[in-house]
Amino acid sequence: MDIRSVSSPIGFFNAIFSEIGLKQLSYLGRMKSKYPIDQNLQNSVENFFSSKGLEFLPAIDLQGTDFQLKVWNALCAIPRGSTASYMAIAEQIGSPNASRAVGTACKLNPIPLFVPCHRVIKQDKSIGQFALGSNNKEYLLKMEAL
Repeated sequence: MDIRSVSSPIGFFNAIFSEIGLKQLSYLGRMKSKYPIDQNLQNSVENFFSSKGLEFLPAIDLQGTDFQLKVWNALCAIPRGSTASYMAIAEQIGSPNASRAVGTACKLNPIPLFVPCHRVIKQDKSIGQFALGSNNKEYLLKMEAL
């Protein structure tokens, strides 16, 4: 495992890599990382926050339960500037009564930003919770809507 860092408009992250790819983005908030910057991943983060958005995902090593992987794959299919409800994701993956479990999978998402759990909202259109903070979720949704 290799640990690097990246910065973004919402704060700093430690990036943990396996031999396959990015395994985890750990949010540090405003605290700078002690690890060196990974320039390739930093470029991807800068593209993510640019008006054009990401053209492709960096290599990732996404690990979780079968249910979590279904949820995270469904999140990757939500287009930039769009949202889906927890219920819609649950129905999409064939578990229509699992809205809360979808929320838990979003909370446990090891690669926020690139696996865009911030695009999942409540059925009533309110933004709901976000592991990186509701203010950051609101920022990301507004940024992507531009």
